[in-house]
Amino acid sequence: MVVVRRWDTGAFILEREGTSLSRAALAQAVMPYADLAGADLSWAELQGADLCLSDLRGASFANASAVRADITLANLSGASFRQASLGDARLQAINLATSGPAGTDFSDADLTRVVLKNSNLVGARFVNANCHRVDFSRCNLREADFTGADLAGADLSFADLRGARLAHASLVGTLLNGTTLGGAILAHADLSLASFNGAVLDDAEFTDALWSGTVFARCKGLHRARGLETVRTLTPSTADLPSVREGLHSLSVDVLMRLGYAGAELQALLTALPPTRA
Repeated sequence: MVVVRRWDTGAFILEREGTSLSRAALAQAVMPYADLAGADLSWAELQGADLCLSDLRGASFANASAVRADITLANLSGASFRQASLGDARLQAINLATSGPAGTDFSDADLTRVVLKNSNLVGARFVNANCHRVDFSRCNLREADFTGADLAGADLSFADLRGARLAHASLVGTLLNGTTLGGAILAHADLSLASFNGAVLDDAEFTDALWSGTVFARCKGLHRARGLETVRTLTPSTADLPSVREGLHSLSVDVLMRLGYAGAELQALLTALPPTRA
Protein backbone atom coordinates (compact mmCIF):
# COMPACT_ATOMS: atom_id res chain seq x y z
CA MET A 1 0.00 0.00 0.00
CA VAL A 2 1.29 3.45 -0.93
CA VAL A 3 0.23 6.22 1.42
CA VAL A 4 0.73 9.85 0.47
CA ARG A 5 0.89 12.47 3.22
CA ARG A 6 1.55 16.19 3.43
CA TRP A 7 5.22 16.98 3.87
CA ASP A 8 4.50 19.88 6.23
CA THR A 9 1.96 18.35 8.64
CA GLY A 10 1.99 14.62 7.92
CA ALA A 11 -1.76 14.75 7.28
CA PHE A 12 -3.20 11.95 5.11
CA ILE A 13 -3.87 12.77 1.44
CA LEU A 14 -4.54 9.45 -0.31
CA GLU A 15 -3.56 5.80 -0.53
CA ARG A 16 -3.20 3.38 -3.42
CA GLU A 17 -2.66 -0.37 -3.55
CA GLY A 18 0.72 -1.59 -4.74
CA THR A 19 4.31 -0.69 -4.07
CA SER A 20 4.53 2.45 -6.24
CA LEU A 21 2.41 5.00 -8.08
CA SER A 22 3.71 3.95 -11.47
CA ARG A 23 0.80 3.92 -13.96
CA ALA A 24 -1.54 5.21 -11.22
CA ALA A 25 -4.80 6.84 -12.35
CA LEU A 26 -4.56 10.22 -10.60
CA ALA A 27 -6.26 12.53 -13.08
CA GLN A 28 -7.77 15.58 -11.32
CA ALA A 29 -6.29 14.39 -8.00
CA VAL A 30 -5.99 17.14 -5.38
CA MET A 31 -2.63 16.66 -3.68
CA PRO A 32 -1.13 20.00 -2.64
CA TYR A 33 1.84 19.75 -0.27
CA ALA A 34 2.22 16.04 -1.14
CA ASP A 35 5.37 14.31 0.07
CA LEU A 36 6.37 12.41 -3.05
CA ALA A 37 10.13 12.77 -2.82
CA GLY A 38 11.75 9.88 -4.70
CA ALA A 39 8.38 8.46 -5.76
CA ASP A 40 7.92 6.47 -8.96
CA LEU A 41 5.11 8.11 -10.95
CA SER A 42 6.30 6.90 -14.35
CA TRP A 43 3.46 6.44 -16.85
CA ALA A 44 1.02 7.88 -14.27
CA GLU A 45 -2.14 9.68 -15.38
CA LEU A 46 -1.96 13.11 -13.76
CA GLN A 47 -4.05 15.19 -16.14
CA GLY A 48 -5.36 18.25 -14.31
CA ALA A 49 -3.86 17.11 -10.99
CA ASP A 50 -3.02 19.63 -8.26
CA LEU A 51 0.52 19.14 -6.95
CA CYS A 52 1.15 22.71 -5.85
CA LEU A 53 3.83 23.19 -3.18
CA SER A 54 4.62 19.46 -3.21
CA ASP A 55 7.97 17.86 -2.43
CA LEU A 56 8.80 16.02 -5.65
CA ARG A 57 12.57 15.90 -5.29
CA GLY A 58 14.08 12.98 -7.17
CA ALA A 59 10.66 11.70 -8.27
CA SER A 60 10.24 10.02 -11.65
CA PHE A 61 7.46 11.26 -13.95
CA ALA A 62 8.97 9.55 -17.00
CA ASN A 63 6.32 9.03 -19.71
CA ALA A 64 3.63 10.37 -17.38
CA SER A 65 0.75 12.51 -18.64
CA ALA A 66 0.41 15.71 -16.62
CA VAL A 67 -1.44 17.80 -19.20
CA ARG A 68 -2.99 20.89 -17.55
CA ALA A 69 -1.62 19.86 -14.14
CA ASP A 70 -0.80 22.58 -11.60
CA ILE A 71 2.64 22.03 -10.05
CA THR A 72 3.23 25.63 -8.99
CA LEU A 73 5.86 26.26 -6.28
CA ALA A 74 6.76 22.56 -6.06
CA ASN A 75 10.30 21.35 -5.46
CA LEU A 76 11.33 19.26 -8.47
CA SER A 77 15.07 19.18 -7.88
CA GLY A 78 16.51 16.04 -9.44
CA ALA A 79 13.09 14.95 -10.71
CA SER A 80 12.73 13.38 -14.15
CA PHE A 81 10.01 14.22 -16.68
CA ARG A 82 11.70 12.42 -19.56
CA GLN A 83 9.22 11.84 -22.40
CA ALA A 84 6.36 13.14 -20.23
CA SER A 85 3.37 15.04 -21.64
CA LEU A 86 2.94 18.38 -19.86
CA GLY A 87 1.01 20.48 -22.35
CA ASP A 88 -0.61 23.60 -20.78
CA ALA A 89 0.62 22.63 -17.29
CA ARG A 90 1.66 25.25 -14.74
CA LEU A 91 5.06 24.81 -13.13
CA GLN A 92 5.52 28.41 -12.11
CA ALA A 93 8.21 29.26 -9.53
CA ILE A 94 9.46 25.69 -9.06
CA ASN A 95 12.63 24.71 -7.21
CA LEU A 96 12.89 28.00 -5.34
CA ALA A 97 13.71 26.13 -2.14
CA THR A 98 16.82 24.71 -3.80
CA SER A 99 20.02 26.72 -3.73
CA GLY A 100 22.29 25.87 -6.62
CA PRO A 101 21.56 23.56 -9.56
CA ALA A 102 18.10 22.01 -9.61
CA GLY A 103 18.93 19.48 -12.32
CA THR A 104 15.31 18.76 -13.28
CA ASP A 105 15.22 16.62 -16.43
CA PHE A 106 12.66 17.42 -19.15
CA SER A 107 14.51 15.67 -21.98
CA ASP A 108 12.23 14.58 -24.87
CA ALA A 109 9.18 15.89 -22.99
CA ASP A 110 6.23 17.73 -24.54
CA LEU A 111 6.06 21.10 -22.77
CA THR A 112 3.79 22.89 -25.22
CA ARG A 113 2.54 26.19 -23.69
CA VAL A 114 3.79 25.25 -20.20
CA VAL A 115 4.28 28.11 -17.73
CA LEU A 116 7.67 27.88 -16.01
CA LYS A 117 8.30 31.55 -15.29
CA ASN A 118 10.22 32.67 -12.18
CA SER A 119 11.67 29.17 -11.66
CA ASN A 120 15.08 27.89 -10.63
CA LEU A 121 16.11 25.76 -13.60
CA VAL A 122 19.87 25.90 -13.14
CA GLY A 123 21.40 22.86 -14.83
CA ALA A 124 18.00 21.61 -16.03
CA ARG A 125 17.89 19.41 -19.14
CA PHE A 126 15.54 20.08 -22.06
CA VAL A 127 17.40 18.01 -24.65
CA ASN A 128 15.18 17.47 -27.73
CA ALA A 129 12.16 18.70 -25.74
CA ASN A 130 9.17 20.38 -27.35
CA CYS A 131 9.19 23.80 -25.66
CA HIS A 132 6.87 25.45 -28.17
CA ARG A 133 5.47 28.71 -26.67
CA VAL A 134 6.76 27.91 -23.16
CA ASP A 135 6.92 30.85 -20.74
CA PHE A 136 10.48 30.84 -19.36
CA SER A 137 10.41 34.54 -18.44
CA ARG A 138 12.60 35.51 -15.48
CA CYS A 139 13.85 31.93 -15.02
CA ASN A 140 17.35 31.10 -13.86
CA LEU A 141 18.52 28.81 -16.66
CA ARG A 142 22.25 28.99 -16.12
CA GLU A 143 24.03 25.94 -17.58
CA ALA A 144 20.70 24.50 -18.78
CA ASP A 145 20.87 22.13 -21.76
CA PHE A 146 18.45 22.84 -24.63
CA THR A 147 20.40 20.93 -27.27
CA GLY A 148 18.07 20.13 -30.16
CA ALA A 149 15.02 21.56 -28.37
CA ASP A 150 12.13 23.29 -30.15
CA LEU A 151 11.75 26.72 -28.52
CA ALA A 152 9.65 28.24 -31.30
CA GLY A 153 7.55 31.08 -29.93
CA ALA A 154 8.93 30.64 -26.41
CA ASP A 155 9.31 33.60 -24.06
CA LEU A 156 12.81 33.80 -22.56
CA SER A 157 12.50 37.43 -21.55
CA PHE A 158 14.71 38.49 -18.63
CA ALA A 159 15.91 34.90 -18.19
CA ASP A 160 19.48 34.11 -17.16
CA LEU A 161 20.93 31.78 -19.80
CA ARG A 162 24.61 32.22 -19.00
CA GLY A 163 26.49 29.11 -20.06
CA ALA A 164 23.33 27.46 -21.42
CA ARG A 165 23.60 25.07 -24.36
CA LEU A 166 21.19 25.77 -27.22
CA ALA A 167 23.14 24.12 -30.03
CA HIS A 168 20.92 22.89 -32.92
CA ALA A 169 17.85 24.30 -31.11
CA SER A 170 14.99 26.01 -32.93
CA LEU A 171 14.33 29.52 -31.59
CA VAL A 172 12.05 30.63 -34.41
CA GLY A 173 10.08 33.66 -33.22
CA THR A 174 11.49 33.33 -29.71
CA LEU A 175 11.47 36.38 -27.42
CA LEU A 176 14.84 37.12 -25.80
CA ASN A 177 14.06 40.54 -24.36
CA GLY A 178 16.44 41.53 -21.57
CA THR A 179 17.88 38.01 -21.64
CA THR A 180 21.41 37.37 -20.37
CA LEU A 181 23.24 35.06 -22.78
CA GLY A 182 26.86 35.44 -21.71
CA GLY A 183 28.74 32.31 -22.73
CA ALA A 184 25.62 30.63 -24.11
CA ILE A 185 26.13 28.27 -27.05
CA LEU A 186 23.77 28.91 -29.97
CA ALA A 187 25.85 27.11 -32.58
CA HIS A 188 23.73 25.78 -35.49
CA ALA A 189 20.59 27.22 -33.83
CA ASP A 190 17.74 28.51 -35.98
CA LEU A 191 17.17 32.13 -34.88
CA SER A 192 14.74 33.08 -37.64
CA LEU A 193 12.41 35.89 -36.51
CA ALA A 194 13.89 35.78 -33.00
CA SER A 195 13.88 39.08 -31.11
CA PHE A 196 16.93 40.09 -29.03
CA ASN A 197 15.81 43.30 -27.33
CA GLY A 198 18.15 44.54 -24.61
CA ALA A 199 19.90 41.15 -24.50
CA VAL A 200 23.42 40.71 -23.15
CA LEU A 201 25.50 38.75 -25.69
CA ASP A 202 29.05 38.81 -24.30
CA ASP A 203 30.89 35.63 -25.37
CA ALA A 204 27.72 34.01 -26.74
CA GLU A 205 28.56 31.62 -29.57
CA PHE A 206 26.69 31.89 -32.90
CA THR A 207 28.83 29.56 -35.01
CA ASP A 208 26.81 28.42 -38.07
CA ALA A 209 23.59 29.80 -36.55
CA LEU A 210 20.80 30.88 -38.91
CA TRP A 211 19.64 34.50 -38.93
CA SER A 212 16.55 35.32 -40.97
CA GLY A 213 14.50 38.35 -40.00
CA THR A 214 16.32 38.25 -36.66
CA VAL A 215 16.19 41.50 -34.66
CA PHE A 216 18.89 42.91 -32.37
CA ALA A 217 17.77 46.05 -30.52
CA ARG A 218 19.65 47.82 -27.71
CA CYS A 219 21.82 44.72 -27.19
CA LYS A 220 25.03 44.73 -25.18
CA GLY A 221 28.20 42.89 -26.18
CA LEU A 222 27.17 41.94 -29.71
CA HIS A 223 30.71 42.63 -30.92
CA ARG A 224 32.06 40.29 -28.25
CA ALA A 225 29.91 37.37 -29.44
CA ARG A 226 31.75 34.49 -31.13
CA GLY A 227 31.21 32.94 -34.54
CA LEU A 228 29.50 35.95 -36.14
CA GLU A 229 31.54 35.50 -39.31
CA THR A 230 30.04 32.04 -39.83
CA VAL A 231 26.37 32.96 -39.37
CA ARG A 232 24.09 31.87 -42.21
CA THR A 233 21.37 34.19 -43.51
CA LEU A 234 18.24 33.70 -45.60
CA THR A 235 16.50 37.08 -45.40
CA PRO A 236 17.95 40.32 -44.02
CA SER A 237 18.23 40.71 -40.26
CA THR A 238 18.33 43.95 -38.30
CA ALA A 239 20.55 45.51 -35.66
CA ASP A 240 19.89 49.05 -34.43
CA LEU A 241 22.58 51.66 -33.85
CA PRO A 242 22.85 51.12 -30.08
CA SER A 243 23.60 47.43 -30.72
CA VAL A 244 26.41 48.11 -33.22
CA ARG A 245 27.75 51.42 -31.92
CA GLU A 246 29.29 49.85 -28.81
CA GLY A 247 31.74 47.82 -30.88
CA LEU A 248 31.32 49.16 -34.39
CA HIS A 249 34.99 48.96 -35.25
CA SER A 250 35.20 45.40 -33.93
CA LEU A 251 32.46 44.22 -36.29
CA SER A 252 33.53 43.31 -39.81
CA VAL A 253 31.83 44.72 -42.87
CA ASP A 254 30.59 41.21 -43.63
CA VAL A 255 28.89 40.95 -40.23
CA LEU A 256 27.36 44.42 -40.60
CA MET A 257 25.94 43.36 -43.95
CA ARG A 258 24.42 40.28 -42.30
CA LEU A 259 22.79 42.72 -39.90
CA GLY A 260 21.12 44.64 -42.70
CA TYR A 261 23.63 47.40 -43.42
CA ALA A 262 24.66 47.79 -47.08
CA GLY A 263 25.73 50.26 -49.75
CA ALA A 264 25.64 53.97 -48.92
CA GLU A 265 24.02 53.24 -45.58
CA LEU A 266 26.92 51.01 -44.56
CA GLN A 267 29.49 53.58 -45.70
CA ALA A 268 27.69 56.35 -43.84
CA LEU A 269 27.64 54.23 -40.70
CA LEU A 270 31.38 53.54 -40.86
CA THR A 271 32.30 57.17 -41.45
CA ALA A 272 29.74 58.92 -39.23
CA LEU A 273 30.39 57.09 -35.99
CA PRO A 274 33.77 57.56 -34.31
CA PRO A 275 35.56 54.59 -32.75
CA THR A 276 34.41 53.77 -29.22
CA ARG A 277 36.06 51.85 -26.47
CA ALA A 278 34.56 48.36 -26.15
